[in-house]
Amino acid sequence: MTGSQKRDVVVGAGSGIGCALIHRWIDLAARPVVAIARSPSSLEHFEPFDLVETRVCDYSDEALASLAEGLRDDNVDIERLVICNGVLQGEGYRPERAVHQLDEHAMRRVFEVNTFIPMRVLAALTPLLKRSEAPRIAVLSARVGSIGDNRRGGWYTYRGSKAALNMMLKCAALELHRLNPSAKVLAYHPGTVDTPLSEPFQGSVDPSTLLSPERAAEALDKVLAETEPDGELSYLDWRGDVIPW
Repeated sequence: MTGSQKRDVVVGAGSGIGCALIHRWIDLAARPVVAIARSPSSLEHFEPFDLVETRVCDYSDEALASLAEGLRDDNVDIERLVICNGVLQGEGYRPERAVHQLDEHAMRRVFEVNTFIPMRVLAALTPLLKRSEAPRIAVLSARVGSIGDNRRGGWYTYRGSKAALNMMLKCAALELHRLNPSAKVLAYHPGTVDTPLSEPFQGSVDPSTLLSPERAAEALDKVLAETEPDGELSYLDWRGDVIPW
């Protein structure tokens, strides 16, 4: 892209991992970072940093189109794109232990955040990724989205939303490779990270395996740096190990 402006982009910048990743990239000062979040309050603490450009987006089709248009008008060349949106539980619903606990409202909410929003973001930014030099894209998935690795059952909606995300990312990776052979897409399991998402379930987690957001950001940065474009979707964990589909 002639006269392009290289940027790293973090969607879901208000999340624990997204925030830590932005701060890591600020410290490394490789290039400016575009921080995107639904709430303006999630972006306020980035305002003192010259290397961070903040954008508010409610993830509606109109807002995503406006976001993509703004990045295009700024001639942005996306170096790294990380999509961090995710939800495990919320008001009135928790991960199911049994099939009779399935609730339509909860299912719609979890799939909206875990599957539909990341894919709509990716769809909106695909024209920009097409013309970027060598974009690396990581979308936060989860090991429990693996069908082959499911030995315990439960968590129907969360597992299903991540499995659906993985399939859609597979399609997107194949399409994006045709549009830009230098692009690479990851479905990424960040490990169990000490964030509000995992906090209610940390009692059953070995403390030695609980990652701080800063350690999780470091691991994600390392995995992104080590990936090479191959036309495939890679399903990797924070160690860089392959997760079975």
